[in-house]
Amino acid sequence: AIYQFISPPTITNVIDFMPRFQNFLPPSLVANSMARAEVKTKASSRVNKPNRVGLNFERVEFQGKELLGQDVSKLLPPLGLDLPRIELSEDIGYFDITFLDSEMLVIRQNTPGGCFVLVNVDTDTEP
Repeated sequence: AIYQFISPPTITNVIDFMPRFQNFLPPSLVANSMARAEVKTKASSRVNKPNRVGLNFERVEFQGKELLGQDVSKLLPPLGLDLPRIELSEDIGYFDITFLDSEMLVIRQNTPGGCFVLVNVDTDTEP
C-alpha cells in the first residue's frame, strides 16, 4: 500500500511492503509479514507561484511491522536517517496544484513528471 499523512507543513509518504510469495498462497497457509518505509518532507510555497509547492526532504525511516503474523514493531527499532538540508533552486523539488477541494487533490510533478490524484480518506483508521 502507498499512502500519505498530511499535517501541514509536514507530509509523510508511507509505503507498506509485503513479500510477493504471500500473494500466491492462501491466507490459511502463511501468516502476514510486512515492513514499512516512511519519507518525511516539509512543504512550502514558492515565491510568485501561488499553485507551486516546494518540497524539502527531511527523514527516511524503515521499520518491520509483522513477521509471520507476529507484531515485531516493538521488538525491532526503526532504522532512520535524517537527511542533510540542501538549498536547491526554485525549479527543483516541487509540484503544482492543478485542483484542490475538501475531498481531492490533483498535482503535477516536475521531472520526471506525472499527474497524481490524492483522495481524502477517514483519518480514524490506519491502513
